[in-house]
Amino acid sequence: MDLRKRVLIVDNNEWALWSIQALLENGGFDTCTTWSGKEALHLLQTQDFDVLLVDDYLPDLHAGEFLQRVRRLPIQPWIVVMEGTLPTKREARHYAALGVAAVVNKRHLSDVREAVHSLCTEEPLVKAAAAAMARQEPS
Repeated sequence: MDLRKRVLIVDNNEWALWSIQALLENGGFDTCTTWSGKEALHLLQTQDFDVLLVDDYLPDLHAGEFLQRVRRLPIQPWIVVMEGTLPTKREARHYAALGVAAVVNKRHLSDVREAVHSLCTEEPLVKAAAAAMARQEPS
């Protein structure tokens, strides 16, 4: 039985996709990649992932809509949004309301690796509590 943590990486930038994949696989993670938000939703419905790394821009699906659909799935991976820059406070609040655990600058690969590693070492009960909170509608 493979105990490696599984990470789904969604990014339309081929360089970023392959760089992050190599970084995480060299760090002991099992990865799956796609550039498509729609394909990512299909993968999330048919496979188990511990972490979802998703770019803030997807060519086939608005990131906000994509994250709302992920929130409705029965199994919730940790979600990390990757941006080209750090988010504003307003963007960070918006992402938090959508159940995002972290927002990182994808140009800083060490930040991406650290976010995935820290989320994968969380206790299962903490993850379950976070997932339950993410499914609650913001007031």
